[in-house]
Amino acid sequence: MMLKRSVLVLFSLLGIEGCHFHTGPRSESLNPKSMELKLLVCKVRSSIFIDSNQDAKLSIGDRITYVFDVSKDGACEQPKSTFYGVEEIVMSHPLGDDQKQAFVTRFQGTFRLNEGNLQVRGLSDLHLSIDEWKGIEESGGVDLAIANIFPLRHKLSVVGQGGSCTGYIGTAAVSPGDPAVVDVSLFRQFKLDQA
Repeated sequence: MMLKRSVLVLFSLLGIEGCHFHTGPRSESLNPKSMELKLLVCKVRSSIFIDSNQDAKLSIGDRITYVFDVSKDGACEQPKSTFYGVEEIVMSHPLGDDQKQAFVTRFQGTFRLNEGNLQVRGLSDLHLSIDEWKGIEESGGVDLAIANIFPLRHKLSVVGQGGSCTGYIGTAAVSPGDPAVVDVSLFRQFKLDQA
């Protein structure tokens, strides 16, 4: 009886030891201290205006939701990732000399990548021509270009969620263009493989 218990305890301890992550170089390559990603926002798949205050125009408090096609491999011909996001208008600027209506927005969303998700949030800008702005009168689909949504360079905070992105935080620098470029810098917030 005592021998059976000893064998059972021995195998239990071996099982527990076998389940814990290896903390040597192999673990470091699976879970590096930092990651750099370059994502391309290739196209706007859909954008929907939500007239939160029912004033029949895009104004403070209103939201626009987005779905973007995203590429991680630098090729926008067949993007394999997606971004789901929303931005809420928090401030509007008077019309500028360029005849664009500019808004400051609270921007947030999630990049859905094969290796995990990246949640981003921060302040952003939305620029529309007079005709584009006046054409948004009721809730529903709107036709916006990447240049409207990412008119200026700005930074967003990033939190990794799921897969190999879990435990990472950092920043995303968004550069305007077609496609818009999102340079993500992440570092490990905590170590998952505690010994």
